[in-house]
Amino acid sequence: MDGSDADGGNTREGGTRNGGVRGGSSDSTASGGSAAAADSPAMGEPVIRPAVDDASEIATAADVTLNGADRAERPDRVSSVLVAVGPGPHSGATVDVAKEIAAATGAWLELFHVVPSDAALADAGPGDDATGTAADAPDDAGDADYAAAGERLLDAAESRLGGFDRVDRWLVEDRTAAGAVVEQSPYYDLVVVGAPTTGTVGRFVFGSTTDTVVGDAEVPVVVVEADGSAALDAA
Repeated sequence: MDGSDADGGNTREGGTRNGGVRGGSSDSTASGGSAAAADSPAMGEPVIRPAVDDASEIATAADVTLNGADRAERPDRVSSVLVAVGPGPHSGATVDVAKEIAAATGAWLELFHVVPSDAALADAGPGDDATGTAADAPDDAGDADYAAAGERLLDAAESRLGGFDRVDRWLVEDRTAAGAVVEQSPYYDLVVVGAPTTGTVGRFVFGSTTDTVVGDAEVPVVVVEADGSAALDAA
């Protein structure tokens, strides 16, 4: 189950995806899946909170919080995780935590990055930042510039996963990053986002992406705060 394939094809206008082929990595120790499978819990035993608790022990994370655990349709299963990939000091730790959760549960990761649509850019006033979860783009950036910056950020996130190969990536246009993540959330078992940041980083036209996702997503949301700066290198 993943957001790109659900509901008969849910790709938004301007969205592009690419990634690994499903079903080819179950026997790959490098992907982090086979070792976890041997210790998989019995049917009915909860897996979400234990996996999140274990992931909170990684060195790059200062705090990992599970929100809305009661939203889980199947608390004993995590087969797909939507990872909101953005800039900022928590971005690398967010990917690290998502990888640990996926390794422990045998889940697929979808690296999900949102760039502003034409409507979002039109809504942003002269003093507003419409880049949201996009990597930095020039002041006079067009669609291609935002998309290129987003692809670099997804490249950095994918590179940070190392040998983990149960992963897809999706670049999508939308009016708000939070709205895009919330809309896709029902098609996944878990959403992982970075903690709110000050200033305009992590904001996309309206309000805080993290706070909105935590409040409105239809599945549990894991919020990751980095131990110091663990930003993705999207150079």
